[in-house]
Amino acid sequence: MDKKQQILQAAIELFAIQGYEKTSIAAICEHVKVSKGAVFHHFKNKEELLREAFIRMAQIMNEMADNLDVINEGLSAKEKLVNLLEHIFSSMASAEHKLYYQFDFQVLSQPSLRLVLNDLIEERYRLAMASFQPILGDVPSADGMVDGQMLIAEIDGIALNYLFAEDDYPLEAIKERFIKKYLLLLGLQD
Repeated sequence: MDKKQQILQAAIELFAIQGYEKTSIAAICEHVKVSKGAVFHHFKNKEELLREAFIRMAQIMNEMADNLDVINEGLSAKEKLVNLLEHIFSSMASAEHKLYYQFDFQVLSQPSLRLVLNDLIEERYRLAMASFQPILGDVPSADGMVDGQMLIAEIDGIALNYLFAEDDYPLEAIKERFIKKYLLLLGLQD
């Protein structure tokens, strides 16, 4: 991993844990063991670093989704939906990705950061909807727009609860019931 990527990863971690406002460039430098000059060589200011960190987080999540497209080729709508939901919940359970969810929460819960990243947040939302739309389009009983928004909203809520829960949060059991609920709702249960 090159220095720029190390700086981005450190920024994601520190923004996720401490928040953007409480994370200084000096703290990022200390975390990566680089000078401020190295940070400012790659990023003109802290706001640009925030934007690049958010973009990097989204790229990592999208790379995982791209792999899923290959796996889902030729499967039924039900199988694709189950794979997508399994993938999302497995990502949520990953320690590395939990940091991304924390970073995302930090951004979404601070109006000043939402303003800075609004275009990127909207793009990420469009991509999330785009992952559900083709699947829901193959389900006769689905309302692609409504069901897609419901799925995203509920997944966001589960992720938020998971972030702040104790170690005994029943994520696996929630995943199983969540999948069953949507298969039933969409008329895809066995």
